[in-house]
Amino acid sequence: MISATMKRAPRASATRPPGPDALAEVVRTKLLTLGDFAHLHVRRQAETIVIEQPGPPGAPDERHAVLRLTSIGGFRFGLSLRRHTGRWEPIPVSGVLADVLASAVSMFGPWLAPEPFMVDTSETDY
Repeated sequence: MISATMKRAPRASATRPPGPDALAEVVRTKLLTLGDFAHLHVRRQAETIVIEQPGPPGAPDERHAVLRLTSIGGFRFGLSLRRHTGRWEPIPVSGVLADVLASAVSMFGPWLAPEPFMVDTSETDY
């Protein structure tokens, strides 16, 4: 019989799983090691990681998605490219995160590069 005065020893604190933004931060850090991609926004959306270009200078929060990484089990990811129609086109690339990101940068570097915005092009100053 257990006495009412006996108490259990406190449990050792379990390690918390990474927060929802931890994977997005890993992707962002890896992109920075692969090139000049500080302008890109990386966010987690359910089981995917979306890589976005910023909007124009007047509305930088109007981002548009470029690439999507989808978890396909374990620590493996698949890659998709956002088409002009708004649909995602699966790319035949899969593997560990670092390899998929390296492939994405080598194949889609122009889509990830900073977009030049023309400012004051409607008037001519001669």
